[in-house]
Amino acid sequence: MKKNNRLIVNLMAILVILAVSIGVSDLLSKSSRNKASSLNGQLAFVSASDEKKGSEVIEYISEPEETTDIYESEKQIDFIIEDIASSEAEEEITTLPRIAFIIDDFGYEKGVAEKMMDLDFPLTLSILPFLQYSKEIAEEGCEKNQEIMLHLPMEANNSSVNPGPGAIRSYMSEENIRQTVRDCIDSVPCISGMNNHMGSKITEDERIMKFIFEEFKKTDLDLYFVDSKTSQNSIAYDLALEMGINSMERTVFLDNEDDMDYIKGQLLEAKELAFKKGKVIAIGHDRINTYYVLKRMVPELIKEGIEIVFVSTLISNNQ
Repeated sequence: MKKNNRLIVNLMAILVILAVSIGVSDLLSKSSRNKASSLNGQLAFVSASDEKKGSEVIEYISEPEETTDIYESEKQIDFIIEDIASSEAEEEITTLPRIAFIIDDFGYEKGVAEKMMDLDFPLTLSILPFLQYSKEIAEEGCEKNQEIMLHLPMEANNSSVNPGPGAIRSYMSEENIRQTVRDCIDSVPCISGMNNHMGSKITEDERIMKFIFEEFKKTDLDLYFVDSKTSQNSIAYDLALEMGINSMERTVFLDNEDDMDYIKGQLLEAKELAFKKGKVIAIGHDRINTYYVLKRMVPELIKEGIEIVFVSTLISNNQ
């Protein structure tokens, strides 16, 4: 009897322990769910308040979400692409470096002249008037599609130096100056413009330069003028612009020294200035060393992105 009573008591104790265990488990489960719910509510609250107050937010997301820009339509994307392409094209055009080469003093001989005009890039040949080969070189250069200029002789500050036939001198009368300019223009065929040969004294004289430019404007050739800048006090370039004549100034002299290393250095300077300024006029002379340097180096300049053009192209795009 006692054994049966003890067995019943043990069974009841086991049942009580099981019941308590189940109750505790349910209680823990509910507590966990409540905490999760509470945390979600806090996150939602913080997110909402953050938009209003700009307060700091603790991120509970372990990995950042990937974001992508979404455009309203494909049309907007097309517009952006076209705008970028247009900007790149404009930059390329405006920054394209250009060099125009003027080769002075043609007319005394033909050997170097023929070599120069056979170069396979644009050259502007500046030809002195009334010399033995002046007209012949001008005609041949024109046939070979090189540009021709009149190299108008003018008196230098050192009056003992002879500029050659057809020179404009400070003691000449107005009519003599005008007639000489007309004769010089007529003596060299196919010209597109003019630059000064010597002329440091004349290009400083506004009165004389005005006579010269007035005769230029009377022709139907629409001639341009390049100031060779043989004098730092030259007023010729400014006066030409004032009188409505397309004009530019010389940037670099290539061969003040008839030495190939020197000429190479001057050509490299012209290259650097072209990249900095965009446009350069480089003047050389009818010399064999100048020819050799141009023949060797100019193709390399072209590979580096420099465009070689006639003076007329440079001046027309400069106005």
